[in-house]
Amino acid sequence: MAELSSVKKTYISLGDHPVLSRTLSVFDRLQSIGQIIVIVSSEDVEKCWSEVITPYQFQTPIQVVAGGSTRQKSVFCGLQVMDKDVDWVVVHDAVRPFVTGSQIENCLNQCKIFQAVALAVPVKDTIKIVDEDQFVVQTPERQSLWAVQTPQVFNKKLLIDAHYSALDNVESATDDSTLVEQNGTPVKLIEGDYRNLKITTPEDLEVAQTFLSNSNTGQDPVYQNSKLAHRIGIGYDLHRLVKDRKLVLGGVEIPFDLGLLGHSDADVLTHAICDSILGAAALGDIGQHFPDNDPQYEGIDSLVLLKRVCELILNQGHFAVENIDATVICQRPKLATYIPHMRQKLAKVIGIEIFQINIKATTAEGLGDIGQSQAIAAQSVCCLISSPPSK
Repeated sequence: MAELSSVKKTYISLGDHPVLSRTLSVFDRLQSIGQIIVIVSSEDVEKCWSEVITPYQFQTPIQVVAGGSTRQKSVFCGLQVMDKDVDWVVVHDAVRPFVTGSQIENCLNQCKIFQAVALAVPVKDTIKIVDEDQFVVQTPERQSLWAVQTPQVFNKKLLIDAHYSALDNVESATDDSTLVEQNGTPVKLIEGDYRNLKITTPEDLEVAQTFLSNSNTGQDPVYQNSKLAHRIGIGYDLHRLVKDRKLVLGGVEIPFDLGLLGHSDADVLTHAICDSILGAAALGDIGQHFPDNDPQYEGIDSLVLLKRVCELILNQGHFAVENIDATVICQRPKLATYIPHMRQKLAKVIGIEIFQINIKATTAEGLGDIGQSQAIAAQSVCCLISSPPSK
């Protein structure tokens, strides 16, 4: 593990991903996020692309911008390159990787009412105000003190006006909510979560590693602090390889002279994952829900079927995917270079973090139809978190 003193916090490995990659993955999964702007120091632009963004093949358009000498100047740089049709701006610390999609969406929804909102948590400790000699001069009431986090969400014009006003008046602030306050607009605080940790010190990194190892990491708070049970499902699928068909696995089109034959796009990996999810929820299989003799499913993208499967389990009201482990059995082509993209696309559709899905590839050692490159098969195991509905 890299020490905070030797590597910038955004590039430190948390598990098997840089901190910033984990943060970006949360925003990348949200339909409401149309553009992501990453602001880094000018000497880190290339590093950010090569280490944080390119290896994980995010789906949302990302732009990397060289920032300024302070946080305030860096955000201002990002505002200058934002798309003109953007209405709402979400500002988030790169080193807060445990923010959840529901927190971001809640802030966005509340911002449409209040125009300026920020995630925050009540202060748990007594706070002292001291003089220059460290003598206490005041002890404010703890009930009125909140620790501000991110995301902070603003009406775009409101935020830009606040930054220009700060420039004109030579004002500075440590966060954007303060700039907006200084410009005369009240900021509404939305209660967040103490798990929305900002990784600043070596101790923070140790806490983050603990969060990551927790089985509920990556799940929204609705699945935390409740009586949970685990449900396991298994999925399997096999399709024959033929000419004049595209080869699609995990939603990724792979260049090859053969493709899989089927009523849909015959994506065996996605089909196996669908069946493992349905199996864990005791909801049958994809053949029941999407019959291969139904014209509406002819040639359909299997990621669409996966999305509908996830909607089915959400409609049950008490299921969430905790993790998926899948294996593709394929003699040819080699799949290793495509697996990161598969994980990214599948995680986004399912609504989980990329570290909650694992994909392996193996061969059949030249045996049988698979070993002779006449077919490809996939197996999947899914673990669902089940919070029993209240009686």
